[in-house]
Amino acid sequence: MSNYEVSVPTGDERGITVQCVEHGESTEFQPGYRRVRFHCDGCGVEVELDVRAADDWRDLGEMC
Repeated sequence: MSNYEVSVPTGDERGITVQCVEHGESTEFQPGYRRVRFHCDGCGVEVELDVRAADDWRDLGEMC
């Protein structure tokens, strides 16, 4: 399974960025989301993150 990196960009409006390290795919989510879903086409895996606790994630790949 690939590694996923979660970061909070600097600036006034702080959203959250999720990136698949292996494939370089990333998505930036705007502020205000409590839960986000990130899908990497290279992995074929979707992960869901609770933005309030970015280290809390679960693999939704079995649902595909």
